[in-house]
Amino acid sequence: MSSDRVEIRPFRREDIGFALAQTAREGWDATAGLFETLLAHDPQGCFVAQCGGHSLGMITTTAHPESAWIGNLIVLPDRRRQGVGLQLMTYAMAHLTSLGITTMRLEADPPGVALYRRLGFVDEFESPRFENLREVSVERLSGGAPMPVERIDGGRLGEVTSFDARYFGDDRSRLLGLLLERARGAYCVSGGGEVRAYAVALPSAFGIRIGPWVAADGAAARAVLGAVLADFPGERYCVGVPLVNGDAVALLRSLDMRQTSSCLRMVYGGPAASGLPKHIYGIAGGAIG
Repeated sequence: MSSDRVEIRPFRREDIGFALAQTAREGWDATAGLFETLLAHDPQGCFVAQCGGHSLGMITTTAHPESAWIGNLIVLPDRRRQGVGLQLMTYAMAHLTSLGITTMRLEADPPGVALYRRLGFVDEFESPRFENLREVSVERLSGGAPMPVERIDGGRLGEVTSFDARYFGDDRSRLLGLLLERARGAYCVSGGGEVRAYAVALPSAFGIRIGPWVAADGAAARAVLGAVLADFPGERYCVGVPLVNGDAVALLRSLDMRQTSSCLRMVYGGPAASGLPKHIYGIAGGAIG
């Protein structure tokens, strides 16, 4: 099979089983719902490398107006270091370029950093992952004046996505709408007539992923986190955090959440849509930012 030509084809719904087998082997927390969301958002932007009728690897892209994310680059272990990953990356980047997108980001696991640098990606910041060692108590978040937390519904979605764009750096309203459809819970805090924070509790292969979780200040961040903890006590939580948000890192550590791994945020094509990562308390996921 190694002598056969590797071809790239569109990722289809029937490839989700293959995708989940790969992410499970890597220890990632992807679900079938995540891949369904990626396909709904970018039906022409997800790809599989195939050879002789066998799937060898995959990659996904998520395009926004000013930038895009690349994620889920996985190649079967016995086909690594044979150029398949490079072929998938080159194909995905060409696809995004054809859409007029010149700024691309990703969260690199350590083994992939050299490949991404070879392709012109440069470092932005570290992005550690945290999980809870034991049950996280909402009482440990107490302090300061209580803030009323509301559930995000269709009537609040526009306000939330406008708030999110300010800090994420791009308009991802379509993606957020799709994420909310499969969320286990979604919460926001308002003040002065505008949103101050929001958090989404997404299903994870391991429990709950807290993210996107975005806040204008630490007090509002804690309020929406408290709503997640109160609604889902005893769950296993995972959170990815830009290391530049020192308040988020300190908060998670104060709750006895441990760092399990770290990725490197990298960008290609310039600093467009960089946002304000010091206000990002939890990313939506390594594949989608």
